[in-house]
Amino acid sequence: MAASEFKSASIRCTYDNGLDDKGKTKKKVKAYHNVTETAAADAIHAVAIVLTGFGTKELMFLEKQSGLNIYA
Repeated sequence: MAASEFKSASIRCTYDNGLDDKGKTKKKVKAYHNVTETAAADAIHAVAIVLTGFGTKELMFLEKQSGLNIYA
């Protein structure tokens, strides 16, 4: 039977970076590392809102990415 172990997590914020020459939305991505395994969605969202307040770009997407080590 396989077992897994938490390795790392980060949040990834995608910001609106204006429009390109063809009118398509440009995106800027910023990742923040060292997120705890147990961080709740509400807490991550609150932190992302605070971080967005430091800049001028609008937050488009927010993701939590987790990594696991899987052992057989």
